[in-house]
Amino acid sequence: MLQLIKARLDAILQHSFFRKNLFTLVARLAGLGMQLGYFILLARSLKIEEYGLFIGIAAMASLLISFAGFGSGDLLVKNVSRDRELFRDYWGNALLTTLIASSILIVACLIVAHTFFAVHTSVLTIFLILLSDILCLTLWNLCGHAFAALDLLYKVAQLDIVYSSGKLVAAVVLSLQVWPPTIDTWAWLYCSSSVVTAIISIVSVIHAAGRPTLKPDLILHNLKEGIYFSLSYSAEKINGDIDKSMLASMATLEATGLYAAGSRFLTAAYTPLQVLFGNCYMRYFKYGHEGIRGSFSFGKRLLPAVLAYGLLTTTGFAFLAQLVPYVLGESYRNTVMVLHWLSPYILILGVQAIAADTLTGAGFQSLRSSVNVGAALINIGFNLWLIPLYSWRGAIWATLISDGSKLIVLWLIVWALSRQQQRYAPESST
Repeated sequence: MLQLIKARLDAILQHSFFRKNLFTLVARLAGLGMQLGYFILLARSLKIEEYGLFIGIAAMASLLISFAGFGSGDLLVKNVSRDRELFRDYWGNALLTTLIASSILIVACLIVAHTFFAVHTSVLTIFLILLSDILCLTLWNLCGHAFAALDLLYKVAQLDIVYSSGKLVAAVVLSLQVWPPTIDTWAWLYCSSSVVTAIISIVSVIHAAGRPTLKPDLILHNLKEGIYFSLSYSAEKINGDIDKSMLASMATLEATGLYAAGSRFLTAAYTPLQVLFGNCYMRYFKYGHEGIRGSFSFGKRLLPAVLAYGLLTTTGFAFLAQLVPYVLGESYRNTVMVLHWLSPYILILGVQAIAADTLTGAGFQSLRSSVNVGAALINIGFNLWLIPLYSWRGAIWATLISDGSKLIVLWLIVWALSRQQQRYAPESST
């Protein structure tokens, strides 16, 4: 029996897919450690109200960031995974689309953000945060998609290290208090690290795969599908971040800071699953050639690991949340309650992601987008109702209701489409 177990473990360890995931996971965990360091330094350096203000502005940017590239990163992965000769064309088109769309979005978002946050900080500070979290972040993310399309997952991991180390250095400089640790100072440091990260990322892709070329006709040809990707991810961002922006404008900046701190810990704990789904994303498209049953057969393989990890994190947050005030300071004591309420969130997200990527891989991105938009509207509606009454507690309830509903609907759609394909498969083969 022991020999059989040892043989199975050796086979798993020798599998190239496992080695790629393990290397990426180790790199992401190293980056995660740096991000946690950056988060702790930032939370302890800024006043909780200023930290809440920063999160409120960043959350507003995240609601629109999906339209900063119009799905060009996903189109790059989808098409290059099937034909590598297309890389330079899709890479160049993605860069052009990102530069144009991001510039428009920054101006539009600046106008809106100025309306909500100008009382608390300057227009320049808002602009620097938007520039970082719309243009620079989209360029960095696009470079990650480029390496994923080329199956250079270790390069994706390296970009994560570059991003995390840049933010950590900025937070260290802020904590040294060379300048007053205000949100204005932080905006300059944050933007500087983001610009450097974006430049390094683009140069890395060019060095590995060559200079980009342009084929504008491909942009128009893929525009409709790109919009579906953008709508889907935008709705996911709204689902994940609208509560922070609404808390900042409808409740207090202190409540926003408390809630955002809890969300940060959840984001960190979700990293292993994020690595797994990121490394598997291209495979969904390959299995999806066989239809929904093909992509679903692959997704089901991930389900046991996702369930186990989700249950582990749910239990872990229930017990370890008490340590938060010792890490961030006594002003964050209510974050303990935030983590207690949100402890099942990673389990919900993980199971959700399998069904969502199953639909995308099989060519049902429009259905995934529709479900995401519906969940986002539910989230907004409940936030409008509950935040004025219950502050951050209302935001938590709105999140759990919307994401729980989304999980159920996505799996019902996958089940229905699988049954439909099974029903008509014999007829199509005769």
